[in-house]
Amino acid sequence: MGLKIFVLNIVLSFFNFFVRMFPIQQRKIAFVSLESNVLESDMKMIYDELKNKNYKISCVLTKFNKNNLWTNFCYFLNTIKQLFVINTSKVVIINDNNYVISKFKRSGVIVIQVWHAAGAIKKFGNVIERSYPINHYDYVISNGEYWRKPYSEAFHVNENQVVSIGMPRLDCVVNQDYMRQAKSKLFAKYPQLKDKKIILYAPTFRGDIYQGVSKVDIDLKKVLDGLDEQYMIIYKCHPLLAQEVYEDSSRVMNMSNEILHELFSISDCLISDFSSIVFDFSLLNKPIYAYTPDLEEYLQNRGCFVNYEELMGGNIAKSEQELIKLIKSEHNNSCEIRNRYVACSDGRNLERVVSFIEQLIEEDEKNSRC
Repeated sequence: MGLKIFVLNIVLSFFNFFVRMFPIQQRKIAFVSLESNVLESDMKMIYDELKNKNYKISCVLTKFNKNNLWTNFCYFLNTIKQLFVINTSKVVIINDNNYVISKFKRSGVIVIQVWHAAGAIKKFGNVIERSYPINHYDYVISNGEYWRKPYSEAFHVNENQVVSIGMPRLDCVVNQDYMRQAKSKLFAKYPQLKDKKIILYAPTFRGDIYQGVSKVDIDLKKVLDGLDEQYMIIYKCHPLLAQEVYEDSSRVMNMSNEILHELFSISDCLISDFSSIVFDFSLLNKPIYAYTPDLEEYLQNRGCFVNYEELMGGNIAKSEQELIKLIKSEHNNSCEIRNRYVACSDGRNLERVVSFIEQLIEEDEKNSRC
């Protein structure tokens, strides 16, 4: 890793000398992501709102896989493009951490971090060991005041740079038309799910992208054997574990290729662990259960930004048998999660984010004329 960064710094420093000869374009907005080759989720929603307005919009999108030699080479080339686009844009919107910004961001460029989660249970960013420190973000969008301190630590910003105006994608969860259409679409595609009690299993990964990632083991058949025949489990793996398979049976279905928030529309409850998806799901006022057989180990080695037991309100299972009992209890902890951690749930998050971006550009234009 050290040699790669050394070479990368030399190459980017060379190109950066020439990039600085180009001016920052006052009404240019850039979308930069390493998570996908296409705009998705918050990024797409913001883009769709801005694309028909009087802005020049550029996108630098790639799906980075550090274990693949070809994608490593493509990423190397992509950083050169990032360098030019980022440092000639007035506003840069990102949804993951960015090396070019942290090392080569130009004064006058405004970076807005629209993090790909509605909150953060597990510690991340600068509070854990990284290959490089995160720097030079100007604003971080969050869902509530609780996240000021965790995000300021993770992204190396002041707490007043964490702006509590809400994640756009949460607007979908509280949009009845969106949820109704998603439900009809999924039942038409998977008619076997109709009239069933559907459990959504959506865990996060263990490890990290540098040392390797893995999934937690769970016997989904054992869970279903302890429940009524009407229950079925659908599961969606984290993108880093997209190829993983948990179970293959008539009562367990792999939904990793479906849109997560659409799966919410047909789910009666959620099983997760340290994934921030619990914050999204809490808006539906349905039970949320945690399956964390490695709880003590995880808290000691990775750590959390929240009091985990308090967050889950007692809905924590360390074995399949405990999980069965929790599901049968139907204890609903959504209200407590939502009230403390998800302040922005009025369906107007996208409106506020777009307004915030436009206001930043307008203020900067006004100041430049003075």
